[in-house]
Amino acid sequence: MQNHTTAHYTTSIEVAKSPGAVFNHILYDVAKFWPEDVEGESSKLNDEFIFKSGGDSHYSKNKVIELLPNKKVTWLVTESIRKTDNFDWTGTKMIFELTPKGDHTMIEFTYDGVVLEGEYDRLVQICDMVIKEMLHDFITNAG
Repeated sequence: MQNHTTAHYTTSIEVAKSPGAVFNHILYDVAKFWPEDVEGESSKLNDEFIFKSGGDSHYSKNKVIELLPNKKVTWLVTESIRKTDNFDWTGTKMIFELTPKGDHTMIEFTYDGVVLEGEYDRLVQICDMVIKEMLHDFITNAG
């Protein structure tokens, strides 16, 4: 049996786009900034979508459970498995919160859920890569 712990990690970036533009990118362009393959829709409340990598060695089914236009999007992991070690992070929430800052938008991303003991630093690295690099670069370069 693996030892799990709860993790609550928040990271943020500021981009030179309006909250509306950022909100639309988070809803409609997940496959363009998320590091895993994306199947399904994530643009309206109760949409379900899947992240997969390494074939099916890393899998999560997610559901949009909160949608506040131009302000907040929350995804809930409803089913998951990492086959290399059978890690399951079902029940984890991934939360995007948007705050206007002049003609820019602050994006705060929070991972609120389960992590294996000893993997918190890895979680931080992954969240920072996805938000501070991939999402930041995609939004900054999007038309």
